[in-house]
Amino acid sequence: MDPTLYKDTTLSRGFNYHYYYSPAKDSKSTILFCHGFPSTSRDWRFSATYFQEKGYGVLVPDMLGYGGTAKPVDPAFYVGSGHARDMVDILDAEKLDKVIAVGHDWGCRVVSRLAAWFPERIAAYAFLAIPYAVPNPVNDYEEYLKISKAKYGYELFGFFEFLSAGDAERVVFDHLDAFCAIIYPNNPDAWATNLAPLGALRRTLTSDYSAPRPAYWTEEDKRIFKETFREHGLKAPLCWYKVQTSDFSAQDDANVPKSAYFPPASSPIFFGAARYDRICLPSIGLDVFNADAFKDHKVTMKEYDGDHWMIFSHADQINRDLEAWIIGL
Repeated sequence: MDPTLYKDTTLSRGFNYHYYYSPAKDSKSTILFCHGFPSTSRDWRFSATYFQEKGYGVLVPDMLGYGGTAKPVDPAFYVGSGHARDMVDILDAEKLDKVIAVGHDWGCRVVSRLAAWFPERIAAYAFLAIPYAVPNPVNDYEEYLKISKAKYGYELFGFFEFLSAGDAERVVFDHLDAFCAIIYPNNPDAWATNLAPLGALRRTLTSDYSAPRPAYWTEEDKRIFKETFREHGLKAPLCWYKVQTSDFSAQDDANVPKSAYFPPASSPIFFGAARYDRICLPSIGLDVFNADAFKDHKVTMKEYDGDHWMIFSHADQINRDLEAWIIGL
């Protein structure tokens, strides 16, 4: 990604956002890419380059708490309505009326809340690894852990508890190589034992877990990752978890009108599932989009032979499928 195409702007909530922007050519659509944890806009380098070369507009922010963007450490700032407002402020700054929104990981929650609060600004929605997140005005994190353990044999999101803890940043930086080996798994099945269950991430980190890095994540990627987060810290990124394990997210979702709980039926949806993701299970996404709430939507679903980080390992295939879907719009 060309470093000269990065911009900075201060938005209505008072936060500076650092983002990559390449304008569309020949009346083509602009695509907004929203990354997740623990990432920066660099996660979209393969997709940004692909679509930019095809003449599409490409808009890729460092999400709140990451990279060159502001890093507030109050979880209250990380609610869905706030993220949605920030994205629309960037669209306004670039005089963009409508975009196609693409999310991965936590970026999918941002795309979901754009559907709730600003559907008139989004032409179509794409979700990678994680499906659409229906507004939930109840903080049921602990109950969900019990349900997922009973259904799948382990708590799918037990690691939220550690990442919400006060000492999480210190523990991660004390064992940063182990953190890299866990987050970017050589063996995707390791997530079911070393990351997802309650208490597993802390135990795995403090035991200085080690594993070969996956082929899709190079030594250069690892170096940049470590340098980036040593420079900027993790306190702000961890707020993406704290907002979920506290009441902030539920209270914010309580403000979403019931009529806005789902994207407009006229808006096409793309869902890309990661076959070997042991936390964001493909079946969860398929259940969401096969539900009655989406029976009138035009939903395109694909499955890729990768783990959670398929946007690296299967970037070429995903980009081709996304482009075919966009052309079909």
